[in-house]
Amino acid sequence: MEENLREILFGGQTFSWREEEDGAFSAPLNGRVYRIKRLEDASSDPFLRAYFDLDTDYESVRDELRSKDEILKRAVEEVGNIRILKQDEWTALISFILSQNNNIKRITGIYRRLSEKYGNKIEEGFYSFPTPEELEGATEDELRALGTGFRAPFIIDAVKKREIVDEVKSLDFDSALLRLQDIKGVGPKVASCTLIFGYGRKEGFPVDVWIKKVLDKFYSDKELSYFSPNNALSQQYLFSWARANLK
Repeated sequence: MEENLREILFGGQTFSWREEEDGAFSAPLNGRVYRIKRLEDASSDPFLRAYFDLDTDYESVRDELRSKDEILKRAVEEVGNIRILKQDEWTALISFILSQNNNIKRITGIYRRLSEKYGNKIEEGFYSFPTPEELEGATEDELRALGTGFRAPFIIDAVKKREIVDEVKSLDFDSALLRLQDIKGVGPKVASCTLIFGYGRKEGFPVDVWIKKVLDKFYSDKELSYFSPNNALSQQYLFSWARANLK
């Protein structure tokens, strides 16, 4: 079975990508614009190889999920082959601050407007995501004008406390989870998403409204430790499956 690249790129892990008229997926990352149509297109590029976590044996993990219980089996078979992206830590943090009480389409729009206003133009229509230094002069009013809403002061606080982004690299998961929450507006869910998709910390299992529906309906007698050691991929499968089946 081929990778479900559309779900990987547009299923809530990242907000960097867009689909072009010829069916290619494109994103401004690592100082350039990448265009791919299949995951195989990423295999020869060292940056994309790490970004798509291509050196991890996901098939073995998917086999483990299929054998764990019927819901995870259905999720894996219906969603298809997905994997966990390893993104830039700062970009992941701000992306998931933006994700609070928001939907993927709106998050992607805000993400793009932030890039256009504060990032650097790479080529026509593509801008890098702004660094903390590039966001340093941003005011709350300016950020709100881009659609960030109540999240504007959270972004400003993240810029002020940018050292945390590097600090958590050396911390164990629980300590990193707490340290990220020293940033205004960052709770357990945003911190967990940041650690998974920015730091490759697959111990995370963020609980949003979709995951809560799944847990309440199918796993009410289970602790989150039930999903260990495949927490992050289990969560991503259940999140994707719930969005399609538990509306």
